[in-house]
Amino acid sequence: MRKRRFDRSTGRNGRSLPSALGACLVVILAAAGSFGCAPPPAAQPKVDTLRLGIRDAREARRVFTPFLFADRLIAINWQGKPVEVLATSWQWKDNDRTLQLQLRQGVTFHDGTPLTASVVADILQQLKQGDPRRTFPLVTSFDAVDDQTLAVRLSRPDAFLVEAIADTWIVDPRKPDIGTGPYKLLARIPSVIGERNASYFRGTPGINRIELIFFDTPRASWVALMKGEVDMVQEVNRESAEFLEGASHVEMSSTIRPFYIPLVFNVHHPILKNVEVRRALAEAINRDEIVQQAMRGHGRVADDPVWPFHWAYNAEARKYSHNPNAARLRLDAAGFRMRPSPVPGGMASRFSIRCVFWNDPQFERIALLLQRQLAEVGIDLVLEGASESELTSRAYRGDFDTYLYQLTSGKSFDWTYRFWHSPAAGVWMQNSGYTGVDSVLERLRTVRPDPEIRAAVADLRERFYEDVPAAFLAWPETTRAIDARFDVGEQSGPDIFANLWKWRPAGSLQATR
Repeated sequence: MRKRRFDRSTGRNGRSLPSALGACLVVILAAAGSFGCAPPPAAQPKVDTLRLGIRDAREARRVFTPFLFADRLIAINWQGKPVEVLATSWQWKDNDRTLQLQLRQGVTFHDGTPLTASVVADILQQLKQGDPRRTFPLVTSFDAVDDQTLAVRLSRPDAFLVEAIADTWIVDPRKPDIGTGPYKLLARIPSVIGERNASYFRGTPGINRIELIFFDTPRASWVALMKGEVDMVQEVNRESAEFLEGASHVEMSSTIRPFYIPLVFNVHHPILKNVEVRRALAEAINRDEIVQQAMRGHGRVADDPVWPFHWAYNAEARKYSHNPNAARLRLDAAGFRMRPSPVPGGMASRFSIRCVFWNDPQFERIALLLQRQLAEVGIDLVLEGASESELTSRAYRGDFDTYLYQLTSGKSFDWTYRFWHSPAAGVWMQNSGYTGVDSVLERLRTVRPDPEIRAAVADLRERFYEDVPAAFLAWPETTRAIDARFDVGEQSGPDIFANLWKWRPAGSLQATR
């Protein structure tokens, strides 16, 4: 995690700005009515309210709101290890067909309902019934052994059950605004508002009130931060982050997100079904250039979809490096030689494939770089922009040659299974026709001892290298900007948002219980 500061009172970071950037800043702020002779910023509210500026209202309500008013039974830490939250311990029984969890005593929901095993069992059963194919597909029942002991029973052993539980917020679908979390949800529209839960089991939150304010673009949220209308921006765009580097009075925090960007191959395609072609594509791509140019340096190269900070990750595994000469030789050997264009003045190429990419500025830059890099080895990548909903729908249906998007990795292996196991598993996120890692994923789903998990992860990564279901490109970095009037405290992991309840006004003497 990198931290930097920006001085909102001067707009300077201690270095002279290039004239082009200064002009750009003038345009941005003038467009927002906040520069030159504009009226002074709106009066700051009391510092006991934290206002978060977030780009996507729908995604924010689904992803960020639970951090305010809900908890999980178990969490997965940065290294992929399960840690206690509402459950204080868990153990496998019945030859790994039952996971028994001990619940924390004395926890209540915001409406006063005690957290008991029967209440949690009912909530989990409601969630399973709501989406049986995707939520706990191998669970046969949730049973309360006693008030504080929950037994989750399986049709067959499933090591991914812990991860699935860790991915589940304990909120009754019939009472969607009631949780056990640090803030009580007061409103969802037009903004999400939460009020401090003084009875929170981890300790009294340091900030009295939280408000999520939604903006159409990252630039709009950043301008609001500059004007003092919000206290934190969830995602600062790359250009703004570059301007803010080295500054003061606004603290910057950057971290790698548990998402990766791949160029996914549809192996049903008559050309892409050839593994030598897929290997050549992986060799032809310059990932460092993509991270440095298309992503402005805000990311790291990806070798495969395995979370690189996981405790079982081996940094010495084989990986593809940029080698266009090897790619050309491989394509020649596979019988795909250069051919003149059938159209006068067109590009001579070996073959043409389509790429559906997310219509987002960063992904467009990545797509254009990929197009240029692949053209250097004689591959004509035809680009086709699509909305997020259209792209995910096409990926699910298998309606693509290749697609470029960001996929969730999580910090363990449940999401790896969902994306890269074949559709025959019953739960999938894409239909690329790929089956090359099925057996290793099934093995990883059943192993328990750490040495066996390490061995299975090593084999999984080797299969991704050998069988190449995608050219894995990068792990994106997200940058958050926080008004320095708020103290985010010491963090056990790089993601400062995970412990929002610990934040407090800077200089506050209040301590958590």
